Amino acid sequence: MSTHEPIQTKIHPLKIHSRLLDAPELLPHEKPEEFVELYERLQDHGKPQNSRDYLAVHQAAVLTWDILRYQTMKIGVVRNHHRAALESLVFKTQVSRPIVNALSEASAKTEVQRLVAPWFNDPACRPGMMKRIENAGYPPNALEVEAFTMALPALATIERLIVSAQKRLNVFLDDLERSSKASARALRLATEKAVATKAAGQSQPTMK
Repeated sequence: MSTHEPIQTKIHPLKIHSRLLDAPELLPHEKPEEFVELYERLQDHGKPQNSRDYLAVHQAAVLTWDILRYQTMKIGVVRNHHRAALESLVFKTQVSRPIVNALSEASAKTEVQRLVAPWFNDPACRPGMMKRIENAGYPPNALEVEAFTMALPALATIERLIVSAQKRLNVFLDDLERSSKASARALRLATEKAVATKAAGQSQPTMK
């Protein structure tokens, strides 16, 4: 449960519902005010009229937040492979010692770590390092490609989580539509817009 200070938001008919918005269940790095912003965007579209409607909007916000969370995680996963990708490229392009036994492998790893250390300590050296990688026959975006390739197994898992979250949201909205068609349609459009807006706002992960 989040320990953030309560957030001022619109008045809702159920006190328990207001408490859900005051302390939404989020990961430590996630911002409660962004969740409330999403909720209020859905509320503006859904135009709830009673307690049940407000709770439906909140549930739609929770399910939509799961989708947005997983999409954000995809970028983080690729970035987490940044160092390993750089070490891989440096090993392929700048380590000349052959790997014939455990000792030579350990020596090569030590050399790779020595070569990549300046990347993180002195950003000014990065263009030169990338130039050497390009001179070895790799494209300018080789680092991004290498990190993405390494991250593929984890990304595939996240994609499955996104599909699962989308199915849960669709099932919820389908059930809601049986009892309140207009509200369900408005919420469906609002959730689709929220997901599309988030996706459009995410740029390609930078490797610098």
